[in-house]
Amino acid sequence: MTTNRVWKRRPAVELLALFLGLTVLAAACGATGNPTGSSTSSNGKPISTCGLGTGQKATGQPITLGAIVTHQPGTDFTGATGIAQAYFNCVNDNGGINGRPIRYIVEQEQTQPGQVQALARKLVEQDQVLALVGSMSLTDCILNHPYYEQRNFNVIVAGVPFDCFSTPNIAGVNMGPYYSTLGATQYLIRQGVKTLVAAGANVPGGDHDIFGVQSLARQNGIPFKGNNLVNVPLQDAPAVARTLVQAAGDGGGVVISFTTAEGLKILEAAEQLGLVDRVKWAWDTPGNDTSVVQALGPAWNGKLGVNAELNLVDSTGPDNLLYQKITAEYAPSIPLGSFGQMGFLAAAIVTRTLLQLPASQLTQAGVNAAIRRIKDFKTDLFCRPWYFGNLKAHVPVNVDWTLVPEDHLFIQKEGCFGIAALPIDPLAQIRQAEQQQHLNDS
Repeated sequence: MTTNRVWKRRPAVELLALFLGLTVLAAACGATGNPTGSSTSSNGKPISTCGLGTGQKATGQPITLGAIVTHQPGTDFTGATGIAQAYFNCVNDNGGINGRPIRYIVEQEQTQPGQVQALARKLVEQDQVLALVGSMSLTDCILNHPYYEQRNFNVIVAGVPFDCFSTPNIAGVNMGPYYSTLGATQYLIRQGVKTLVAAGANVPGGDHDIFGVQSLARQNGIPFKGNNLVNVPLQDAPAVARTLVQAAGDGGGVVISFTTAEGLKILEAAEQLGLVDRVKWAWDTPGNDTSVVQALGPAWNGKLGVNAELNLVDSTGPDNLLYQKITAEYAPSIPLGSFGQMGFLAAAIVTRTLLQLPASQLTQAGVNAAIRRIKDFKTDLFCRPWYFGNLKAHVPVNVDWTLVPEDHLFIQKEGCFGIAALPIDPLAQIRQAEQQQHLNDS
């Protein structure tokens, strides 16, 4: 579905300046003990606040949460956990969980199986975390989902490998690269491309991330010109750009699935080589980042479709305004982008859940049971409410947007649309289960 409205956004530099100024306003609002936990921005827009919004530091016994994040050359997801930590810092400055601060333990990993498995056990058994929230890892879901099921942990992640979206005890605040790449491909198909070619990072699970492009191309009668796995960090981005454009041919479509920094290398190389107009381009969610739109020149205006699992990073709904404000105050070195929004949402979901629990249920068993019951989490960052639910596989985010750059801004090109359900994945069955459990009635 294509929307007729085009919303232009402010550059991130302006936004950071705006929200640095808003921190004084937010603190004043929090000090009043506003029971709604809300405040307003300088332009009158309502802003959500952190937790209780009291403006008082939490000083009780800490509530411990944990996460596992990949941080290695070519793959750095620490922006997600960094913003989750920033959110919890803000919660702790505003009353915590009914007086108790949140302690957030983030373990970094380098895709070594023994290390990743040991970190999960450390968090659950040694650190006694009540929940695992905001993990973003290339291998955590693959290696540890049986352990989480055994321990009855219901894990909220910013998912990457397909196991984050095809197992019963993990749900993502995103749809992951596999489904987001399908969404990017759907955009190119609607643009009338003559062929399709896909490229992604040669990391664990990277082959599956772009696997669906071929099936979707065949389903739509479009010649498919190959999946390309590329070692990261990229050493020769111009060669990658040339290879993809030559494979697609004039008027073809190129879909890329890379982290923000690596994907941007390919697009900048394509511009330098004069290849922007040879094909039509699309990128999965990591492209929805201020560093991308500020780096791309006018040659890219309207010529890159970014599949956005979350709303524009400078949208003006109350939760995204809070995300911007928290970033400016607590984590100004992290660019505004989808990874940060994911960390924000994971933290917001668990915070609102914890605040509803009596003290007697603030245990591993009580918290994880409550996470399983989440049904109707509403936010302006999603097209529709988020849920966990009792499903065999979880893709609660399966409807999203398409954005395009325009003069160093992102604008919304397409409104909320459903990601294609292919015979090779469980999305059709998930949507049926959603209806049966009334998980998306709102």
